[in-house]
Amino acid sequence: MAAAFELAMLDGVEEPVRRYLAHVVAPGAQLSASWTLTMTGSIRVRARLRFAARQVLDGASFTWRARVPSNRLRPLEVTDFYRGGTGGTSGRLLGRQLFADTGPDATRSAATRAVMESTMVPATLLPHTGVRWEVLSENAIRFRRPEVGDAEPVTVSIDALGRPGRVEALRWRADKNRPGRLVPFRATFSGERAFAGITVPEKLIAGWVTHDRFEPFYIARIAQVSPGADL
Repeated sequence: MAAAFELAMLDGVEEPVRRYLAHVVAPGAQLSASWTLTMTGSIRVRARLRFAARQVLDGASFTWRARVPSNRLRPLEVTDFYRGGTGGTSGRLLGRQLFADTGPDATRSAATRAVMESTMVPATLLPHTGVRWEVLSENAIRFRRPEVGDAEPVTVSIDALGRPGRVEALRWRADKNRPGRLVPFRATFSGERAFAGITVPEKLIAGWVTHDRFEPFYIARIAQVSPGADL
């Protein structure tokens, strides 16, 4: 049986990291090694496409599987993942593979995504998980995962109660016919929902930041969070 969270687990944790973790994880919450989320939303790829997705994550790895509904065709199925030092994306339509990318650029980008998405299930950010925290200011904290060598540090902006409003990190981006480079990637959170003692964002909007301009392309609402499942 998984251990349960106790506030004593935050002894020695510096403020405001403690404020954040105490807000998002309640005493008695089950501390699972992995977590499963279900969500709905939309993603802009030329046109804006609606999806339903299931994601499994553990703070250092993730698998995201989404279906894009269609009235005339079987759903387009997209899988994004990072685990064991390899990451990427693939898509299938009518049972046939449309695309797949698991090269070095895709892996490096997916590594930072895996670490950023810890914030969707913040029980993965407790001290016993191996995460390393630093304080930037009263309302900005940063963490990294030493075991994910390709991932960049992630900054979390919180309010006076410890509620997260934004996460941001440099993330590898390799556009067609351009060399790869680190570009800021941001997710903003609104609303909160609690599942089994874990407080998660109700809605998130994510995208790249270019020339100081936030360009979101991904919107999701988290419908359910539950402990367990294999990556």
